[in-house]
Amino acid sequence: MRNFAMILGRTVQRRDGGRTGVAPPDRTVFLLLALYACWGSAIPAMKLMVDSVPPLGGAALIFLLAGVVLAGAACGRPRPTRVQLRHLAVAGVLLLVGGQGLATVALTAVTASLGAILAAAIPLWVVLLSGLIGTRVSVASRVRLVAGFGGIVIVVLTAPGSAIGGAPWAVAAFCVAPILWAAGSLLMANVAGTVDRVVASAVQLLAGGTVLLLVALSLGELAPTRWSDVSWTSAGAAVFLLVFDSLVGFVLYTRLLESAPAPLVSTYAYVTPLVGAAIGATVLDESLWAGAFAGGALVLGAVALELRAR
Repeated sequence: MRNFAMILGRTVQRRDGGRTGVAPPDRTVFLLLALYACWGSAIPAMKLMVDSVPPLGGAALIFLLAGVVLAGAACGRPRPTRVQLRHLAVAGVLLLVGGQGLATVALTAVTASLGAILAAAIPLWVVLLSGLIGTRVSVASRVRLVAGFGGIVIVVLTAPGSAIGGAPWAVAAFCVAPILWAAGSLLMANVAGTVDRVVASAVQLLAGGTVLLLVALSLGELAPTRWSDVSWTSAGAAVFLLVFDSLVGFVLYTRLLESAPAPLVSTYAYVTPLVGAAIGATVLDESLWAGAFAGGALVLGAVALELRAR
């Protein structure tokens, strides 16, 4: 799970419209490592959660609880306009229902390691979709796109049955989820004016969480019988996602945006998939295969070069 705050850096600003002083190098490194840990462990935590928690219902409750907390923190901050509110709500649905919701369902079948590698392509999808709507894409970016998506093809085609759980639909879902997340990111990037980060994130979480809750309700995921066998491990993973992926991760990210260079902060985009795959292989005892290393290197290399170029 990539945190809802990841695409807000260019479209929102601090309440006072400025930046705080630059943090000491040691503190910046600590904050960055903590962010890697929080967001890198998200997909493995999601995998543990869906082991016994209904995926859409669990994700909806996490988003709504996080949204309520941030809505409380947003009291007194500048409110978005009606047009901005509508854009934020639609973006929240794309990000949290189409992106994270779909990925959560897919994790009931695929491994966390495979999911982490596929999710790493989100920045590449942002570039591709930007080109489709008229933004100029350089020749170098096109080469990086070909390399990155070639890496995804290698990962998927070489994945053993144990990685995809005998469910090709789940692999397809995890390939579509980053596209929807990228679409939501582009929508956020085109919100007119500036929006407070806390307010924007609260709106997105509440909008996406509400839609997910309605979908979960329609699918019977909120029936008491679906929650009667929830394990302590899955419940703990859900709490972890609420606290560390959504809330702590958000605080770390916004603090880094205010005190560290943006290119340094953006390194999370290609470090956290490595963390997720490593946790999946070590903690969850998932096996990695040669294609995952080769394809993953292409994807992460392309993402790293694209972010550096920008």
